[in-house]
Amino acid sequence: MQPSSEPILSRCSNTTRDAKLVDVLFSSALDGEFVRDQLTGTFKPHDYTNEASSSSNMPSIIDSNKAKYKIPEEVKARLKALERQAIRAAEAGNSGKAIAMFSEILSDHPNYSSAFNNRAQVHRLMGNSSEALRDLDRAIEYAQEKRVLGQAYTQKAIILRSKGDQDGAYYNFSMGARFGNEVAAMAAPKENPYAKLCGKMVSEAMRQLVVPNKQ
Repeated sequence: MQPSSEPILSRCSNTTRDAKLVDVLFSSALDGEFVRDQLTGTFKPHDYTNEASSSSNMPSIIDSNKAKYKIPEEVKARLKALERQAIRAAEAGNSGKAIAMFSEILSDHPNYSSAFNNRAQVHRLMGNSSEALRDLDRAIEYAQEKRVLGQAYTQKAIILRSKGDQDGAYYNFSMGARFGNEVAAMAAPKENPYAKLCGKMVSEAMRQLVVPNKQ
């Protein structure tokens, strides 16, 4: 099978992708119940895609970027071929070579968001979170495709969550979900700070019912 130029984040099969991405990409996972919901099939994600279609500024961002950073189709085809080579290097475990190859692409075409998104993932998997965040910000800034936006926001959320920035993680998961990323759609409800607070309050109320405070 030939490797795809699609960002590595979305390269797993549908049948196993959800649980494996949670386990692998999120390192320590998003919480036990998150994985449980996926394995049992009880998870019902919020439909953020409808919110994206009803939000007037989101399509205009993509359209505006297409106008400002337009890449001719013949050039884009060549860039995708170069990306495939970089992805093969990353998949073979040669992260340094992959970074160098993505950097060469971006040196010639500094507005090519997909390469920023892919290079960010290699940086993230190498533990270079600062470099990854910088690349993701540029991937979001230059994105001309809904898919790239969704994946960039999702990767950014994963990094921010690992740093303990729950508000930032929730915002970026929500944005990733609105642009159609399935991992983000699963994660956003679990990262909702209000839902977490309500869950703690309910748990405490149930505990009090089982073990009432003695006066």
